Amino acid sequence: MTLLYFYMFYWIVSFLGFTIGFHRVVSHKSINLHPVLEAFVLYVGVVASALSPLGWAGMHRMHHAYADTPKDPHSPKYMKWYSILFSAYRVKTIPRKFVRDLYKNPRVMFFHKYKWNVLFSTYAVTLLINPLITLWLVLLLPTSFIFFGLINVTGHDSNGNPVNRWWINLFAPFEGNHTKHHEPK
Repeated sequence: MTLLYFYMFYWIVSFLGFTIGFHRVVSHKSINLHPVLEAFVLYVGVVASALSPLGWAGMHRMHHAYADTPKDPHSPKYMKWYSILFSAYRVKTIPRKFVRDLYKNPRVMFFHKYKWNVLFSTYAVTLLINPLITLWLVLLLPTSFIFFGLINVTGHDSNGNPVNRWWINLFAPFEGNHTKHHEPK
């Protein structure tokens, strides 16, 4: 039962932090939230990933610009599948053109600058409240890296075309409709 509760916790947190916060609000700007709600979903994204919304959005925008080319930060065509599955890839620099607009967002910049402070403060507070919550928060990191790595490993076919995978939604909330996501706007 604990595993089911953790899965539900993970799914809700990743939906709020990644799907809404990092992906729709920051990367694509397809959702506009009140600044307080925006700060909340960015906070949840940092806690779920230990990543900066600025860096995450920059890599995601690079992925869209260079999907399945050597410049794609996580193309299974050019990288080892296990590096992508475990989100072990790194981007040395993100060209400024991909994040220039985000420098103007004080919430994105706050969480970019203070992500470690936010993460470890959250751990400290939850440790005082209930150590099980802290454990679950720590377990979010490898879980989200692997589950979202599934999108990057399986979200494109061998020709580099995006493909839909309904089952991805079980691991990465509302991210399985990859073909539509990559359609030109």
